[in-house]
Amino acid sequence: MPKSGQARVLTPEQQDHVFDVIKNHRHPEKNTAIMQISFKLGLRAQEIALLQVKEVARLNPSGTDFKILEVMSLPAAYTKGADALGRSKSQYQRM
Repeated sequence: MPKSGQARVLTPEQQDHVFDVIKNHRHPEKNTAIMQISFKLGLRAQEIALLQVKEVARLNPSGTDFKILEVMSLPAAYTKGADALGRSKSQYQRM
């Protein structure tokens, strides 16, 4: 049976609860960043997993500092329309 309609999303109260739970677990900064990317940008887990630093931040030439990009664009190969979920790790090659 095909799925129809919109995906279910968490209410603001449920999101707050998720962030409260994250604070008390291992790697709270990393996990908070992942959840923020998911909630605020609407990225799926597979799309988040494929992200590279160059798509999120611009490193300075010395490599010691960075600037978060104002606009982030995903390569088509990462998105649902390009069948990112059907690609195995052995077949996927980063550019």
